[in-house]
Amino acid sequence: MSFSSRKNSILPHIISLLVSVIIATAMWYTVSVRDRIEAQFEVTINYVGIPKNLIVTDGLINKVTVRMRGPQTLLRGVENQRLNQKIDLSMIKKGVTIVPLSTERLAAYYRAFEVLDVQPPRIVVNADLVVERSVPVQPVITSSLRSGVLTVENVVVTPPQVILTGPESVVSEISSLRLPVIVDPKAAGMSVDQTLPLDSPGLVSVNPRTVRVTYTITSGRVEVTRNYKVQITSERPSRYTVEPAEIPLTVEVPEALVKSTSYLTSLKVNASPPVDLEPGVPAEVELHYMIPDGMIVRNRPKTVLMTLKPDKNAVKAHKESGKTHKKDSGRDSSKDGSREDRHAKP
Repeated sequence: MSFSSRKNSILPHIISLLVSVIIATAMWYTVSVRDRIEAQFEVTINYVGIPKNLIVTDGLINKVTVRMRGPQTLLRGVENQRLNQKIDLSMIKKGVTIVPLSTERLAAYYRAFEVLDVQPPRIVVNADLVVERSVPVQPVITSSLRSGVLTVENVVVTPPQVILTGPESVVSEISSLRLPVIVDPKAAGMSVDQTLPLDSPGLVSVNPRTVRVTYTITSGRVEVTRNYKVQITSERPSRYTVEPAEIPLTVEVPEALVKSTSYLTSLKVNASPPVDLEPGVPAEVELHYMIPDGMIVRNRPKTVLMTLKPDKNAVKAHKESGKTHKKDSGRDSSKDGSREDRHAKP
């Protein structure tokens, strides 16, 4: 084969190679150089590698703001994604540790872009040793009634002690764990068995999370019978009457409150007028009881009869209308009589 024939056979391959290089260069330019823009994104931070003997008490943040430069087409794709970033905290120690969030550190995760800025550029992590401590549970007896009304004895908490786990600086300050016990006044004279949850300071866990509490309310209860007025709940209660106006009620109260007038009278009996109540027509309405804490009402009536008084103005107008009607009737009668007299005369 002559040189000219070889040249003619190689030439098409060279032209194809050059075209491929030109196309590849154009695509690279389009993707990597042309239309490069800057954009800002929020990146969610996930922390990993925290040593098991340490607990972070302060300094962790949820998100950082990252400003990047890159091809517009690629950045548009990033806008529709949820960006996450892992931060390794295996190097932290007890006390304060500064963890940098530099552009160089994040650039490895976003190689297709140029990372320009990260805000904040660092986080300041405060860590403490994780310790355990056994502390007693201290029951605190409270009641919705005033102090001294109920007497509580034989208070037993099971288990009597619990294990606290958390930062050394917090756990070391806790000598006992308070347990609020709200006593039910209606359980006077009875033994009570409750399972209650334990509350602990932030970052401190407690084991077990609940304890059993038993106690006895030694105060007695007494029954008292009193008359209570039925109160009408209306903007104009004077327009209504109820039958009976007072109802006798037998109530059971803590023994220490049997002579407390303010406590006994705090029981309220209410009746609300129905919307379709007609004047002068009695209707049965339901009674509503507002019972104070610690009181039990025995055999309470359910209804009373309520009557809407006639409107005075309407009655007065009705009477005046009757008088006018009578006068008109009298005038008509006298006119008719005069006519008859005239016809009767010769």
